Amino acid sequence: MGQGKEKRRFRILLGVVAAAGLTQGLLLPLMATLLEKDGVSSSMNGLHATALYLGVLLSTPFCGALVRRYGYRTVIGFGMVLLAGGTFLFPVMTGFLPWMVLRFVVGIGDSILHYASQLWITSESPMHLRGRLLSQYGLAFGIGFGLGPLGINLLTFGEWVPFVTMGALLLIVLVGIFLLEDHRPPINNPSEASGRRMVRINRMGFVALCPGFLYGFLEATLSGSFPVYGLREGLGATWVSILISAFVYGSLLFQLPLGALSDRWGRKRVLGWICFLGSIGMALIPFAIKNEWILLTLFTLVGGLLGSLFSLGLAFLADIVPVEDLPEANALSGAYFAIGCLVGPYVGGVLIQVAGGSSLFYLIAGTLFAFVMLTFLYRTPSPTRVVEGKDQEEVVLSR
Repeated sequence: MGQGKEKRRFRILLGVVAAAGLTQGLLLPLMATLLEKDGVSSSMNGLHATALYLGVLLSTPFCGALVRRYGYRTVIGFGMVLLAGGTFLFPVMTGFLPWMVLRFVVGIGDSILHYASQLWITSESPMHLRGRLLSQYGLAFGIGFGLGPLGINLLTFGEWVPFVTMGALLLIVLVGIFLLEDHRPPINNPSEASGRRMVRINRMGFVALCPGFLYGFLEATLSGSFPVYGLREGLGATWVSILISAFVYGSLLFQLPLGALSDRWGRKRVLGWICFLGSIGMALIPFAIKNEWILLTLFTLVGGLLGSLFSLGLAFLADIVPVEDLPEANALSGAYFAIGCLVGPYVGGVLIQVAGGSSLFYLIAGTLFAFVMLTFLYRTPSPTRVVEGKDQEEVVLSR
């Protein structure tokens, strides 16, 4: 990233992902709050949230072909148009089903935008800097996602105000996308069937793909189900938005240090430790639900640990697979993320309804601890790979 054009491109991509994070961070709690206000049950509220991630999941298999055919810039721009268009239509097309359709459209735009920007960064970053660069990517998303829930406070000016404000910001970012020079990813081996290549990548990088699922499950569950639990426990919409923002902004505390640490200490080891400590923090949250300030402290610290899951997982995956397989590898990571997002809100809503809100955090804690066990049992390969004109780099991944 030493050249001027590359630095400018990287900054624009960070702005793109920050805007996408802002949209996602706003829509999840905003829609949960509006549906709860309309008397929608917690399980149906959670099911409604899955529409966005269904769009992410169904569009993911096509992302690689789109980027190879049309290039990074065009795909990012198309994703931003879908994101902005869907956001503007929320105040116009009101109701349970129309909002569900719009969430699906926003999910498609969000998916292809994230996919293309992630792939552009991972495929052209040297290994010794990859953790730090992807941490900056995660940092940008975290800033946006953390600001998003605060937009709930704009509801006092009218239900349409948060949507129109967000849509206007997305249009401004869209202008910056046109300043990018277009590029395309490397072509993979055409003799290998796509399905076989996906199976090979999944087997090779399973541990590196799981953080995508964990991050999606965590993000969607907290943003989609926690507002319902918090409101029922008497926290109020303002405190709910503050706590979700605190979780996301907590990730800003450790995003860059954890990325740099993973470059030196090994990504699998760092991922194992942050999930172990994060599971303890999650298990403690139900005991503090009546004390807002202790909750704020726990949400900030746990967010600091777990906010780097997705970016560290991407960096780990890029270490493992050959550069020509990165489009498919990133697509798989997006699919794991989307599955986590789909499962999280609905399971969370059902748990709140059946077993109470505390069970939501015990489930998250147990899922994180299961991944810690996986890091001990599953050995990753140690391949040698070439990165975009750089010298050969030997990756030691079993540490």
